[in-house]
Amino acid sequence: MTGDGTVAFYEREADAYFRSTLKNDLTDLYRLFLECLPEGGLILDAGSGSGRDTLSFLRAGYRVEAFDASARLASLSEEMTGIRVDVARFETWRGAPDRYAGIWCFASLLHVRNAELPAVLDRLVASLKPGGSFFASFKWGERSTVDERGRCFTNLTPDTARELFEGVQGLELTRIWAEGGPTALSDPTTWIYVLGRRRG
Repeated sequence: MTGDGTVAFYEREADAYFRSTLKNDLTDLYRLFLECLPEGGLILDAGSGSGRDTLSFLRAGYRVEAFDASARLASLSEEMTGIRVDVARFETWRGAPDRYAGIWCFASLLHVRNAELPAVLDRLVASLKPGGSFFASFKWGERSTVDERGRCFTNLTPDTARELFEGVQGLELTRIWAEGGPTALSDPTTWIYVLGRRRG
């Protein structure tokens, strides 16, 4: 499961993390994710963190449901966005089938241990409507790591990301790419972005 040290960090540093994430501009990534979604479609912000992305989707006219493993971050997100944020971990989350027009996992799935990712991804994609859009991001790396703050990371390269996501039941990969970008509390990093669609 997502390491207790990871959740403990976000509980302890929720306020600083919340403030830090709000300044990051993800406009280009939003555009890629949203371009095939129906107007007003329902999005799941999975591992929603500060609620920054939830708020952006709401302002763009979409409906949003969200969950996060940190109760403190969920509370801060609720205050900012005005919607309920469930407290749940990816490993225990269960969603209704064929529910969402899009599922957004920005810098969240990377805290799920590699051995548990396939089952988590299968459940997420099963909750997409046919044709629904899926987005995830990971830090670039050859192996899993634990940072100086005690957070566990499953890192991927473009090749290992492709291998992982090609094995997800019902998912058609659209694009996998590496790109430099900001992090919330650390120096800029190289991100691995994954964009896909549930087969119709």
